[in-house]
Amino acid sequence: MKQKLLVGIQIFLATVIIATGVTFANNQAGSSEDPLVAKSYVDDKINQVLEIINTTVGSDNNTSNNNSSNNTNVQISGNSFKPVLVEVGQTIYGKEGTELILRSGKGSAVVPGAEGIANLTNGLEIKNKNTINKNHLIIIPRDDGRGVKVSEKAWFLVKGDYEIK
Repeated sequence: MKQKLLVGIQIFLATVIIATGVTFANNQAGSSEDPLVAKSYVDDKINQVLEIINTTVGSDNNTSNNNSSNNTNVQISGNSFKPVLVEVGQTIYGKEGTELILRSGKGSAVVPGAEGIANLTNGLEIKNKNTINKNHLIIIPRDDGRGVKVSEKAWFLVKGDYEIK
């Protein structure tokens, strides 16, 4: 009886080992199901995708420039922050999604409605005529005339579309 049990266990273990070996042999790295690739190949593919994305984003920006030809004051700072000087008495108006950071000078919010401008630095909403804090990231939520009126010559970092009047 002990011998039959021992032979049964041996057959079971042999079956498990063979099944495991067959499973791993069929899914080896480098096979058609799991190919190996060089880092340079992956880098090349990533660069191709980034090039397509940059081309698409660039053509979208060109389209928006052409569509706004009737309003020549609209400027586009692109995908990075651009330093912008705004003189006393002028107002910088952001388009939808424009990001502003007041670096120097003084300004107050211009908000035509009841809602304000989002201050992401402290998580609060800036209402009409409230002071804009230096070095706080603010986002213009809609293209409805929201911006910052400058009371002391100011430098802003701007990402997105804006207009100075």
